[in-house]
Amino acid sequence: MTYQKDTAEQFDGTRGAAETDDFARDVGAAVRHRRQELGLSRKELAAQLGVSASFITQLEQGQSSISLPRLYRLAELLGTTPNGLLPVSSASILITRAGTGQEIRAANRDDAQRPQLLTRGGPGRSLKAHRYLIEQANPPQDWFKHEGEDFVYVISGHLRVEFLRGRPVDLGPGDALNHDGDIPHRWGLGSEQPAEVLIVNNFHH
Repeated sequence: MTYQKDTAEQFDGTRGAAETDDFARDVGAAVRHRRQELGLSRKELAAQLGVSASFITQLEQGQSSISLPRLYRLAELLGTTPNGLLPVSSASILITRAGTGQEIRAANRDDAQRPQLLTRGGPGRSLKAHRYLIEQANPPQDWFKHEGEDFVYVISGHLRVEFLRGRPVDLGPGDALNHDGDIPHRWGLGSEQPAEVLIVNNFHH
């Protein structure tokens, strides 16, 4: 249920692949640094996360990508926020051009949606925004929860937001929804047409 240079410009496939490699390396370095600060071994962290120790090794070496749910869970286990594990953007102003933004899988599956990260990362950042394009062919999203709040804005199409406790909410173009992130939730299409959606999360420190 996901992470950027100070200024994100249009880039070709070669540069895009390089930036993805840089992103994985920077996330891995942040995970390793925080794990070592806490005195955790790779085996201990892997057991808490429910993955193999080799996955943690590959992640820390920048050889494995990470999904949004796993990023959120890792941040929780390491006593930080998801932004605290993302590459640091020190600039006070960040421009993310249309079609750019680091892609992160929305679930722990290769066929999951790949929202684009639109905001700055790094320690001390409390805001995280993603652009989602949800299509009919996408598999159902997993139930997801996290600290902080979610702000959902539908740019086009129709979105259905389901809650594990409570009635689903149907949203159309221009509709917005604000809800607590610790309520298990998931997103899906409200019609046969694709939906373009902006999701903004904030995190407490």
